[in-house]
Amino acid sequence: MGDTFLNLRHRIDSNFYLFCFPFLEIGRRVCAWMGYYICFCKAAPFVSGHKFAEYMVVSVLITYFTDTWKEDNLLKAVAIVNVQEGLSTTMVIVMTYISDAHLSRLKVIVCSTAAYITGLLLLYFSALKLIIQSTEVGLFYMIVVLIAVGKAGGLPILKGYLADQLRNHEPDPETNEDRVEARRKFWWFIACLSPCISLLIFHAASWPLIFISSAFLMGAAGLLFLCAIPLYHHSQRTGSNLTNVFFVFKAALLKRQLDYPSSCDKFHTNDEVFNPHQFFKQNGHQLYLAPQVKFFRWLDKAAIKEASSLSVKEQASERRLFTVKQVKEIKFLLIMVPMLSTIIMFGLVRSAANTFFTEQGNDMEETVSIYILLLARYICRGTISYLYDRSFSKKIAKEQQNLRQILRIWIGMMLSVLCCSVAWGIEVHRLKIVKKHGLVDKPKDTIPMSNCWLAPQFILLGLMEGFAIDGLDEFFSYHVSESMEGYVSAINDCIIGIGSFLNGLCVYSFRGWFAETINRSRLDRYYHMLAVVSFINMFYYWCISATFYRKAR
Repeated sequence: MGDTFLNLRHRIDSNFYLFCFPFLEIGRRVCAWMGYYICFCKAAPFVSGHKFAEYMVVSVLITYFTDTWKEDNLLKAVAIVNVQEGLSTTMVIVMTYISDAHLSRLKVIVCSTAAYITGLLLLYFSALKLIIQSTEVGLFYMIVVLIAVGKAGGLPILKGYLADQLRNHEPDPETNEDRVEARRKFWWFIACLSPCISLLIFHAASWPLIFISSAFLMGAAGLLFLCAIPLYHHSQRTGSNLTNVFFVFKAALLKRQLDYPSSCDKFHTNDEVFNPHQFFKQNGHQLYLAPQVKFFRWLDKAAIKEASSLSVKEQASERRLFTVKQVKEIKFLLIMVPMLSTIIMFGLVRSAANTFFTEQGNDMEETVSIYILLLARYICRGTISYLYDRSFSKKIAKEQQNLRQILRIWIGMMLSVLCCSVAWGIEVHRLKIVKKHGLVDKPKDTIPMSNCWLAPQFILLGLMEGFAIDGLDEFFSYHVSESMEGYVSAINDCIIGIGSFLNGLCVYSFRGWFAETINRSRLDRYYHMLAVVSFINMFYYWCISATFYRKAR
């Protein structure tokens, strides 16, 4: 009887364990995931204030301009928006340099946030018609400059600052950089989702309410950010490695008369211990520093010791002599120039989408808020980037990571072609409905076409950014030296920003396609041209990657 009872109890315990095991395993994995990705950071909520302003104001600025002016002037609105977008991206590298070389990241963030809030307040005053109409256009240019400074010194610098704070929570920063980056991306994704709350409050809000709310929210977040300054981790300013780029070129030019040495003893190594084969390559009786960059071998002379009265230490202090490691870092950066040339056209497509996508839906039936479509774009970008990293980064051998990154960027380029093609087809359909209902000269009337038609192009825009832009950051980090990794995103943003200025130039060059309103314009032709240019750029990228980047660093 006792044995039967024990067997029955053992069977019940076994069945209960088998029933609970899947839930226990799920709970264990969830706890492990939360422990890896989630770490509270006092600076993280401040990111949401910047994201809110970018989401609610900056992304729909062209709609505000075309809604505000009594006589619609699409070309003027496009010019102002592209100046803002171009400045905000090209100035990122300037702000990054200032934060590293002259001011701290904290000071740059505070000053840029103040400029951002000032720009938002001026927008609020313009929306209330408190600005003299004759000075309105000039004021708008001043506003977009302030907003551009706020954007350039805000989120890009906050990325590094947030990583610094999260790194301070790690017991051993050298071995936990992957977890620091994972936690930073988690908080960044949460900040991207924070504008969801704004949809419940500002779905049908007026422009003045949107502007003053954005300024108030950013001001409140900034005030909390300032109050917590004593609790932050403050890293020492170490200077900017970008400074060496200029001085290495200068030193090489000053020593252009020197011959290339045949012995590595003639190069300045600063007594560093390294494998000579990693730095030097034989070229007949001469040595050159690896990597070999076409047309820039003369940069090696910046590391050649001069036979002069000055000692090696004095030559280095006067910036006439650099170590082979410092010259090699600059040469690795120069290797990226061909790849940078492929993303200018990508920046053009992205800028055209940022300029015209929201304006297309301005007069369409508002089945969903335009902010829903913008949110879909951001979610698609973050999701596809996360899934691609989780799916492939750890499953592909280290030797094949270079090919994986090239393929990722190429998929983004291909999606840019598809995005332009889809936008072209939708715009053709939209213009047919405009002509059919006689709305060509009635820009304020609603077009009987749901703005949900624009969802595919917004989703494709997010996907192409997740593949190409995030892939470019990863590719550059993989190829440049560790000392330059902090400037990867800034350099990419700067080159993509050139595409914004190029978009304004293209619109002006093809101004015969653009009238005072979007209904009277031939935006479909512009999208068609962008699709062709993107297709050509996709193959140009493939040729560049196959020629220069077949082998890993």
